[in-house]
Amino acid sequence: MSPDGDGRPGDEVIRSVANPTVASVRSLQRRDTRARERAFVVEGRRAVTDALAAGALPRILLVREGERLAFLGELGGISAPVRVVAERPFASLSDTVSPQGVLAVFSFPDPAPAAGAIPLALVLDRIRDPGNLGTLLRAAAGAGVTGVYLSAASVDPFNPKVVRAAMGAHFRVPLRALDGEAAAELRRDVPLRVLAAADAPTAYHALDWRGPAAVIVGSEAEGVGSDVADLATTRAGIPLAAGVESLNAAVAGAVVLFEAARQRADGRAAPGG
Repeated sequence: MSPDGDGRPGDEVIRSVANPTVASVRSLQRRDTRARERAFVVEGRRAVTDALAAGALPRILLVREGERLAFLGELGGISAPVRVVAERPFASLSDTVSPQGVLAVFSFPDPAPAAGAIPLALVLDRIRDPGNLGTLLRAAAGAGVTGVYLSAASVDPFNPKVVRAAMGAHFRVPLRALDGEAAAELRRDVPLRVLAAADAPTAYHALDWRGPAAVIVGSEAEGVGSDVADLATTRAGIPLAAGVESLNAAVAGAVVLFEAARQRADGRAAPGG
């Protein structure tokens, strides 16, 4: 066994921050490397377990020294390379203050929407806060969204903070760039495209969400760009108590998405919808 953990196959513990495996995984902290390798890091016991439960197979699983048997025992085995990493090099890989001792590298997923699902798209523009984007992706997964479209002005969806906040949504909701082709498809296939706007005269729950629909959400401070606003066929707002101007983008998006999900589950629109 090599005391330095030189990356050869086997059970040796990786003890150097310069180890090739450690360096390769650490490079995925950069957006350009993630894009080139089409891979990203999922960190934490629950997040990795959720990804595995969704059917994703990691390229490699890294477990902090002293925690391998416990975590692999929880999984009941895994058909992917597993490496044990000492405390110091593992800390160099983590994006959190208190690492949980488990992380995995996955290829960019491409989940398919449920067969026969009525299209429900989420269009996001200028969502620059990773926590907000991760929360929106998590809400999209919960509401049965069939596709999330992200403008170039939004944060990278595979940013570690986004991945952590999304809690496995990357493996359950298709992600697409909001380019010209995607915009044309939305115009062709989704007749109801609703821009969530605080000052809209129509309440979100007054619309009929049972057919193909898209929810368009921008940042609370900037809204959406003119090109994305042009996609909308109507605008809708969330009625708020007096003195409250607007909601956080993630909260607003989730509220509207779950109204659409409610109507689809009930098979009926809200009164007046």
